[in-house]
Parts: sequence; structure tokens; C-alpha cells
Amino acid sequence: MRPKSIVYYEYAYLGSVLLGIVVTAMTWSVNNATQEVEQIRATLGASFLPILYVFIYTISLALWYFTARVPNGIAKWIVVGWCCLSLLGSGYAIAAGNLPVDLPGLLAVAALALNGIAVYLLFRPDARAWFGERA
Repeated sequence: MRPKSIVYYEYAYLGSVLLGIVVTAMTWSVNNATQEVEQIRATLGASFLPILYVFIYTISLALWYFTARVPNGIAKWIVVGWCCLSLLGSGYAIAAGNLPVDLPGLLAVAALALNGIAVYLLFRPDARAWFGERA
């Protein structure tokens, strides 16, 4: 039986991933029109970015599986590291004034908040026991 914190972690983490997919879909046409993406498309081909996004979300789902279904300490720390990198990137975007204030921007912030909640839940005593750590 999975601990309550892991069940809640699963909801928060998968919610974060789902919001990320929604934000990606909502901003796809705008992001594909940038000069940077045009350079990537010219260098690596038109299918590179869709394949990259599928790869990233596949990794996210694998991390979910190895934290919420099969307790793996390495996956736990990868989730923590990924969340920290997201926080740093968002902090940099806010400091540079690049964070959009439209619906996709707000959903991205909500996804980041859910990811932070998910990481917090990984360190509750029952979740630590799930990973075989001392609570």
C-alpha cells in the first residue's frame, strides 16, 4: 500500500506534467515562430522539436513511475534537481521580465507550484519510509 504522501505526490506531479503539456500546446505556434527555433529547424530538421518535447515528457512520466509506483531514490533526487532547475529558470525569467502574464504564463507558474508541492511531499515521513529512508 502506497503512503498518502506518495498518492498526493502523484496527483501534484502528474498535474504539473499535464499543465506543462497544455502550456506547450497553447504556445506551440508562437514559440515556433521565433528566430531561435528557425535556426534549430534549419540545423536539425523540422521534426527535432516535436521529438524533443515527446522525449522530455516521456522522461517526466518515467520519473513519475519510479517515484510514485516503484520507489527509487535516484529518481526522487532527479525530480528534486529538475524542480530546482525549473525554479532557477523561472526566477531568472522573472528577474529579466520575460515571464508572460497571459494564460499560458499563469498555467506555467501553476505547474511550477504543483511541482514544488510534489517535491515537498517526497520528504514527508511516510514518503521517506517509502523510499527506504529513515523517517
